[in-house]
Amino acid sequence: SEEQICRGSGKGLVLPLGGEDENSWNNTLRVILYLTGLLYCFMGVALIADVFMGAIEKITSKKTRVLNKNTGRHTTVEVWNPTVANLTLMALGSSAPEILLNVIFIFADGYFQEGLGPSTIVGSAAFNLFCISAVCVLSIPNGEVRYIKEMPVYCVTAFFSIFAYVWLIIILMVISPNIVEIWEGVFTFLWFPVLVYLAYLADRGYLNGKCGSSETKSKSRINAFTTSQELAALEARIRSEHGANLTDAQVLRFIEQEHSAPKSRAHYRNGAIREMTGGRRVEACKVEDPLYSVMPVATYDDQSDLRKSWSYVGFQAARYAVLESEAVFKCPVSRRGNTQNKASVYYKTRDGAAKAPQDYLHVEGRLDFGPGENLKTIEVPIVDDSSYEIDEEFFIDLVVPPECGTDSSMTMVDDLSTVEVVIIDDDDPGVLCFELSEITVIEAPVDKHVLVKVCRRCGGSGRITCRYHAEDDTAVHGSDYELPAGELVFEAGQITATIDVLVKASGRYENTEQFRVIIKDATGGARFHEETDGGADCCIVYVRIEADREARERVDRMMGNLRVNWDKAELGSRNWKEQFMNALYVNGGEDDDCESGPPGVTDYVLHVINFPWKLLCACVPPTDFIDGWASFIASLMVIGGVTAIIGDMAGLLGCCMFGPGSDGLTAITFVALGTSLPDTFASKAAAQQDPHADASIGNVTGSNSVNVFLGLGLPWMIAAIYWPVAGPNEKWRKLYGDKDWAQGYLNGALAVEDPGLGSSVAVYSCLAVVAMSVLSIRRKLYGGELGGPRPEAIATSVLFVLLWVIFIVAYILMR
Repeated sequence: SEEQICRGSGKGLVLPLGGEDENSWNNTLRVILYLTGLLYCFMGVALIADVFMGAIEKITSKKTRVLNKNTGRHTTVEVWNPTVANLTLMALGSSAPEILLNVIFIFADGYFQEGLGPSTIVGSAAFNLFCISAVCVLSIPNGEVRYIKEMPVYCVTAFFSIFAYVWLIIILMVISPNIVEIWEGVFTFLWFPVLVYLAYLADRGYLNGKCGSSETKSKSRINAFTTSQELAALEARIRSEHGANLTDAQVLRFIEQEHSAPKSRAHYRNGAIREMTGGRRVEACKVEDPLYSVMPVATYDDQSDLRKSWSYVGFQAARYAVLESEAVFKCPVSRRGNTQNKASVYYKTRDGAAKAPQDYLHVEGRLDFGPGENLKTIEVPIVDDSSYEIDEEFFIDLVVPPECGTDSSMTMVDDLSTVEVVIIDDDDPGVLCFELSEITVIEAPVDKHVLVKVCRRCGGSGRITCRYHAEDDTAVHGSDYELPAGELVFEAGQITATIDVLVKASGRYENTEQFRVIIKDATGGARFHEETDGGADCCIVYVRIEADREARERVDRMMGNLRVNWDKAELGSRNWKEQFMNALYVNGGEDDDCESGPPGVTDYVLHVINFPWKLLCACVPPTDFIDGWASFIASLMVIGGVTAIIGDMAGLLGCCMFGPGSDGLTAITFVALGTSLPDTFASKAAAQQDPHADASIGNVTGSNSVNVFLGLGLPWMIAAIYWPVAGPNEKWRKLYGDKDWAQGYLNGALAVEDPGLGSSVAVYSCLAVVAMSVLSIRRKLYGGELGGPRPEAIATSVLFVLLWVIFIVAYILMR
């Protein structure tokens, strides 16, 4: 075999810088130097990756304005689908070191597959799934949970995150051991667009999400299980019972509450955490009360002569809905079985999300059925207030008094001994929208204040707020206009409010420029109309700044062919200056009187250590240039260069620490750990700050599958095609010519020979199934993949870390 990188004249892409002289140094000293250098390079690649992710964010956040053919209105849409962006550019950004490590070294090594790249990808996948999941599970406050919201997309990425490594086992251990044939390399890469396409279909709702508890809207479920005639009849009945003047939205809410599939207790627990303040949730257990310790719930059996002599009292349905405006809710209670004797039951209301006396008035009492009497009614007063609230539920329980268990009055409650009553709020806070869909402002000689009017329609109940901010289009904030982000407040009954925008006098005669004013994050129950620009999530108005007509006519001939936006060019230069300021000064030159206080000793130490990397990052073009593509390309090149140094440094460290041929062991430990640490902190922050687990756990599965299909698939496809075309060279014959598994490929083929790779992939695949199952079980038991009761969260985290240790130990033993 060829000489190792740490021995004699061994050489990597860049290191060792000292050549043979360096390889003769004391081994312990070299281990310390290489380990320190590797850690330092990890810090550098993390800083560069942050710049890279900033460029990707700029690219994927691009918006455009399209004409909606159905409404005839222009709407603002994102150019990139979020799921597609996450699985392509975002996945590349978060896993760039792992992917580039394999891509660079397979091409730089003459299309030979070394052991560092594949093992890094497998080791990174193990660390991501086990260790990052452990951190995320434990980072949620005690009692809170985070669950996967986009379950169809998660199911797709979770399946491929395991299938990708099973696929490696099939092609490297079963079909053609240690050889990647052309079709195998092509298919390994083609799985990547298949993954992206299926995830896109899931995101768009074309997949029904049967592999998990997909959060399909109740309306969709009803359309799937009922006919049009049945739905029409159901609507007529609801309007007949609750009022003909119900809106379509209120009818739908009645249908969802009374006719949707029963929801699990975990779902209500999640709903309480998600919708109620302070992390409070509806408790499933009953309070200690004499009414709840009398007799067990019984089931009526027509085949038993003894039970035929009993009276069975219960509710007629398990769930009801009532409008908040209805003064009294009347709940029917029926009796069956032996109706010839007297029967009595106690009833008592119990809080759920709805609380007494704020939402309803607590009632308790006794219902007495006379001989032949089969129906009674419990009346619960409903409190109607003017403030908007989410739909809330309370419960009514039936129990049998002790004296009713005697032979003379044998009464039992049946299965429907508890009813859930959902209070649907009908205090409409209104719909927020701009008065105009476009605003045109003629540039003035001096700065001009423009009031953008926001209207509140279809209701005015309660106090509501919304956030507003501006986004650049062709106009640039600071040069053409000024609008700091803020909050707009509507008091009860207030129907209009204004946003003050300062349109600046630029002193130039430009063509028309525009920017967007966006209102979003409405509170107090207010909403946005789905047919306005921005849809149901926000509302957008374009403010067009036009030059003075007379001035424009004078310069149109000169400016007609100039498309460069000078404002953006100036802003780009300013951003570049700021980048160097951030690199030169501690904490980016923040004032000492800021909230974080003056820089401390640690800040200065870290600044000095990272100063070379900061200076290198400052040289990357700002994201304003070419819509982020200049920064994307430049930062990718820098990451590639630093990754090449990491590869050589890891090879030197492994060779000196573990001996020659230890690239794989170094990769799954030091390299995988170092490249995944930034993702660990990012996922922890996402788990703590986001209301769902998609941005933390959900992105792990997508990244793990993309690493294989893109990081291994692309170079393997090219190398698998190269070798049969170019034929084997002397190095190939020397390395693989006498191998039994290579005898059928003497005309050349991509060889992937790593004694521990296939076995480690098999171990990881089995452990990944265990980890995925644990997350699925946690979703069922605690209502979410992350968080939950503290003892169980700690146990889950310990289990995940143990799975990672088992993976590392298994790799060492099977090498």
